[in-house]
Amino acid sequence: MGTNIIRIGLLITATQFILSASCNKDGSKPCANTSPYSFNVTSDFSPQREVYNIGDTIFLNSLFPKTLLDNISNQNIDYSNSVSIAGNFNTIYMDTVNHTMQESLNRFSVSVIKGQQSPITNSPNLGINIFYSETPTSYQFQMSIKLLAKGLFYIGVTNLSSQGLAGKNCTNAGFDMTVTNSNKNINLFQYALGYTPDALLQKSIYCFRVQ
Repeated sequence: MGTNIIRIGLLITATQFILSASCNKDGSKPCANTSPYSFNVTSDFSPQREVYNIGDTIFLNSLFPKTLLDNISNQNIDYSNSVSIAGNFNTIYMDTVNHTMQESLNRFSVSVIKGQQSPITNSPNLGINIFYSETPTSYQFQMSIKLLAKGLFYIGVTNLSSQGLAGKNCTNAGFDMTVTNSNKNINLFQYALGYTPDALLQKSIYCFRVQ
């Protein structure tokens, strides 16, 4: 039981997209074992409520400009023409009887509005891989999440990563994600599981009840 909780907790806070030294399709290469850029980005869930009904829809919204402040150099970087910016959207059911967490994508119906998705192959019921779309001025991802079952849940977005800019070597980047909802209903997490999530997990998740 404890091992499963740890595994899910790590998946919700760390992207599965591991940067490597392999070439991108255009021949450019990321830096091996490091990311030369580190950016802060945000997302939010709307409408913001503590209690929803079956059939309601929550929207995941994320947008950030292509010029970003790099946390490493403290300089503004034009991060246009990324080969891909990607992360994970994850879903967790919180069992109030056994005080455990369960992967729960099958209790939702998700549909991407802006961007793309693919299955998480090693945990298909945990969530989906998400891929941002590029516009002339920004990167965007938007998705609808229809609620299909009762219970206490949390959903979240992991940190993002990119293997670099097309045609440019050693331009891979990490994107530190923060969910910016003013009330993430963390009290539901504590009620269901018996403890408060650490600061890193709180930064990434949004809790709610479906009735």
